[in-house]
Formats: sequence, structure tokens, C-alpha cells
Amino acid sequence: MEEIQKFLQTVNTNGILWLLEAKPGLFAMLEDGGGNSYIPVWASEDEAKANIGDDWETYNVTTMDIAEFITWTRELDGDDIGIAVSTGDEGKILPIPSKIMRQMLGGQDKSDRELVGEEFYDEDWAEPMPEDFEDEE
Repeated sequence: MEEIQKFLQTVNTNGILWLLEAKPGLFAMLEDGGGNSYIPVWASEDEAKANIGDDWETYNVTTMDIAEFITWTRELDGDDIGIAVSTGDEGKILPIPSKIMRQMLGGQDKSDRELVGEEFYDEDWAEPMPEDFEDEE
């Protein structure tokens, strides 16, 4: 949980988060062994740049402001796509449902209120991400 708090503090302080983008609107994705899809996000440009390679060799780092990201999480939630928060440890990410990430960033709406007080990680929703996750384009 400490990694998430650090990520949220940095993102909220800077007002942006970092993603990898192949072309406008085409972002890097991950998939776990259970078929769950995630958009990886980073708190800093350096962390995002460190993940360019292999299937993401042609990707560029880009930013998204928090308000836009919160709005986007509604669409991702509807498509059952989660958020993969990079912890800064090599290869380690924390999978979080989009709806929970929206709540954590302060973007609650009426439909999100039932989540207040719940643990953000749901074992039925996502499996822990192994270090050898699959990259998707």
C-alpha cells in the first residue's frame, strides 16, 4: 500500500501521470495470465522511459493530466480494463480496477460511492502480476 500512496502523492502533486503511447490514442497495455487487461502508468517520465523496449520499442512517453485520466477511467471501466501502477521496483506493478483508481484520485461520482472504505485490490478481479507479464500493443 505504501507504493500506491507514494504514486498518488507524486501524481497529485504534479497533476499528471505518464504513459507509453505508440500513436495518438494507442497506449501500451499489459495482460495477466487470467486475460485481464491493464494500462500501465508511471509517476515520472524517467520511470516511463525505463520501460520502453521490446514490444514497446517504438512507443514514446506522454503525459495525461489527472482530470482527463479520471474521465478516461470511466471508459476503461466499461471495457473492463484496469490500471497497472508501476511501483518503481523492477518489473513490479500493482493491478487496480479503473473504478478504484478513479476513487483514489478523487474522481468519485454517485456510482463510485459504494466503494468508499473498500480495499482497492479485489482478488476475484485481477491476479497478481508476475514479473514476466505479457506486453500488448
